[in-house]
Amino acid sequence: MKRRLWAKGNDGGTAGDAPADRHRPADRHLGRLLRTTTFRFALIYLGLFIGSVLLVLWLIYWSTAGFLAGQADTAIREDMQALADRYRTGGMAGLAEAVNERGMGNASSIYILSASSGSTLAGNQFWPKGVDEAGWVNLPVKDPSTGQVRPGDVRALIAALPGGYRVLVGRDLGEVRVLRERLERVIGWSMGLALVLGLVGGLAMSRVWLRRLDGVTRTAEAIREGMLVRRVPLTGSGDEFDQLAHTLNAMLDRIEALVAGIRHVSQGIAHDLRTPLTRLRTRLELALMHETVENPREVLEAAIEEVDHLLATFRALLAIAEVESGANLPIAPVQLDTLALSTGELYDAVAEDQGITFTMAVQATGPAALVQGNRQLLGQALANLLDNALKYTPEGGHVSLTVSSDGPIPGGGSRVRITVADNGPGIPAEDRERVRERFFRLERDQARPGSGLGLSLVDAVAQRHGGALVLEDNGPGLKAQLLLPVG
Repeated sequence: MKRRLWAKGNDGGTAGDAPADRHRPADRHLGRLLRTTTFRFALIYLGLFIGSVLLVLWLIYWSTAGFLAGQADTAIREDMQALADRYRTGGMAGLAEAVNERGMGNASSIYILSASSGSTLAGNQFWPKGVDEAGWVNLPVKDPSTGQVRPGDVRALIAALPGGYRVLVGRDLGEVRVLRERLERVIGWSMGLALVLGLVGGLAMSRVWLRRLDGVTRTAEAIREGMLVRRVPLTGSGDEFDQLAHTLNAMLDRIEALVAGIRHVSQGIAHDLRTPLTRLRTRLELALMHETVENPREVLEAAIEEVDHLLATFRALLAIAEVESGANLPIAPVQLDTLALSTGELYDAVAEDQGITFTMAVQATGPAALVQGNRQLLGQALANLLDNALKYTPEGGHVSLTVSSDGPIPGGGSRVRITVADNGPGIPAEDRERVRERFFRLERDQARPGSGLGLSLVDAVAQRHGGALVLEDNGPGLKAQLLLPVG
C-alpha cells in the first residue's frame, strides 16, 4: 500500500495535568534512616551509577541510530548514482524506466521522477508539496491506516536534471524510528528501575548499618551509666564492624581493668596506709607528752621511719602509674648483661650480711642481651626481684641471678631471660597471679614490712617493654623470670 507524502507539519498534543502528590508524615524510623550518612553515601553512589548507566545507554542509542541512519544515506547515494548512470546511457526514457522498476513493489523506498510542472512522470509516490530545492530533505509521512503524520520519517535526496526535471530517491526510516523509540523506552525504564532499586538498596543498607551502629551506641550508653561489663555484640562475620567491635571490646576490657585497678588501689591505700598513719599519729602524740616518755628521740625516729615507709609506698604507686601511662619515659638501647652485673654486685654485699649465698651467671651477652627500654625502670624491676628474693630467703639459703637467651619467639625475633631464683618459702600456685596486684600480700607476710607493690611494679615494667613476668616454682622457693624482647 502506497503512502502519501504531505507538506511538513505535525499534529500538536496536550498532556493532562499530573495528579497531585500526596504528602504524608514520614515514619520516625524511616526519617532516621534517611538522615544517616550511609543513606547519603548510597544516594551519591546511586547518582554516579545512574549517570554512568545513562551515558552508556546514550552511547548505545547514538551509535545504533546513527549507524542505521548512515546506512540509509549510503543506500540512497548508491541508488541515486545508479539512476544517474542509467540517465547517461538511456536518457530520460531509460531513467523513467529505471525509476518505475526500482519503485515497483518496494514499500520502504521512494523513487519519483517529476517534470518542471511538478507532475509525476514515474515512481511509486506523488511529488511532495513545497519541496523544490535539490539536496537532502526529511519528509513527513501520513500513515493511511492511522491517519497520523510522522515528521521526518523519510530521508530523501533530490537531484535536478536539465529541462527542470527532478528525481527523488528516499528511504522510509520508520524501522529506525521504532528502534529509537524502543531504545528510549528501555533507557527510561532502566533509569526508573535503577532509581527504585538504588533507593531500596540504600534504605536496606542504611538499616543494616544503623542496626550494627545501634549496638555500639547502646553499649556506650550502658557504660556511661556505669555498666562496665557491657560489650559491643559481635556477629561472627569478621567484617569491618566486627573488627571495630573487637577493638572497642578490647579497649573496654582495658578500661574495666584500669577502673578495677583504681578501685583496688583506693581500697589498698585505705586499708594498708591506715595502720601506719595511726601508728604515726600515736607516736607523735607520745612525743608531745615527752614527760611520760623516757626517750622522745626514739619515738621521733620511729615516726620518721613510718613517714619514710609511707613515702616509699607513694613513690611506688607513682612509679607504677607512670610506667602504665607510658608518659615521659625515654627509650634507649640497654645491655641487660651489664645492668644485671652492676645490680647484682650491689646485692651481693646484702646477701653476705644476711648469710645468704648469692651467685650470678651471665650466659647472654652483647646483641643477645640488648633491649630497647628505660634503663632506670629495668634496673628498678631487677632490684625489686632481688630484694624480694633476699627478703624471703632464710639464713643459709641461696639466691641466683641468671641472664640467658630465650630463643626465637612467635612472629620473629628473640628474647632475653633474667631469672632470679631462691630456695625460700615461695608463692603458692593459686596466688602467683594475685601477687601482681597492687597491695596484695600473702597471709604469712602480713607481719613483715612491705607494701605489696614490688611485683606490681615489675609486672608493669615488663608489660611496658613488651615482655612478661613469669613466676614458677623453684622446688623449694620461687623462680621469677623477666622476659624481654631483644632489639
